[in-house]
Amino acid sequence: MRASTRFSPDPLDYALIDFRDEKTSFSPSAIGLILNESYTGCSLAIKTKENIIPNKNLRIQVGKLGVMSAKVVWVKVLDETLVQVGVQFLD
Repeated sequence: MRASTRFSPDPLDYALIDFRDEKTSFSPSAIGLILNESYTGCSLAIKTKENIIPNKNLRIQVGKLGVMSAKVVWVKVLDETLVQVGVQFLD
């Protein structure tokens, strides 16, 4: 059973991802397609060569929300440059 109710993102919404966990500046290096959202996190499809592992902290801007800290909860590698990840919002 899921801890939070999931809902579909608004059409054409995306997430900007900065794999550095620096609070001073936000410099996204990847864009993720939002697959689903909850109040505590979201699932994204990201095309990147970045090594994404569970428990990695990052900064993210999801849709119209402000920039916030997040943690990777799970990773599913789809091919050599495409991953699906679940992130938990920390802010």
